[in-house]
Amino acid sequence: DYSRAVEEGRRQCAGDPRAYFIDDENSVDLFLGYAVAALRLQTQLESLGIHICEDTPLQVYLPCGVGGAPGGITFGLKHLFGDAARCYFVEPTHSPSVLLGMLKNDDSVRVVDYGIDGLTEADGLAVGSPSKLVMGLERYLIDGIYTIEDDDLYRLLTLLRDSEDCKIEPSAAASLKGPLVTQDIPSGGTHIAWLTGGLFLPENIFRECYEKGKELLG
Repeated sequence: DYSRAVEEGRRQCAGDPRAYFIDDENSVDLFLGYAVAALRLQTQLESLGIHICEDTPLQVYLPCGVGGAPGGITFGLKHLFGDAARCYFVEPTHSPSVLLGMLKNDDSVRVVDYGIDGLTEADGLAVGSPSKLVMGLERYLIDGIYTIEDDDLYRLLTLLRDSEDCKIEPSAAASLKGPLVTQDIPSGGTHIAWLTGGLFLPENIFRECYEKGKELLG
């Protein structure tokens, strides 16, 4: 559980005068660091001759755990492109902490209080409660949230490996379903599925995920 890991990190740093603890839950420094990604993406889009406006919007699908990374990225994109940037968070069905927080208008919500176990292969998204910092900002910025089952994570991970030879972690695969969920997009828009990682995923674990995806795809 991510929240417990953060608690332990804070505890260890509290006893070290040379430690400065930064986490996704309540760090403005880290939040603004994530926002820099929008500037880098803008440069990449310009180099490809891709123009973003409300007629040709930028649709971005962002895997969401506690909300820091997708929140910061959304913050940056909205500053650059305004409503022409449409940002969607995606969470596992077993750990939809930000979605629940938004629906209940409560940044102290816990998924376990709603009978949700928080158990998911998307370990980076296995968060029981949302970031208070992010909740205070993102309710005015994001365009939607969708959830995804673990079996779909495996399927998408496998499909991406076979089609693009790209190794990702199950958490990252969550973003790939975005275009199927948001089908009211004007023609000519640009879709970006934000891939959050996979480089450090042990090969044997990746292979297990890949083979499970193959099995589920039939």
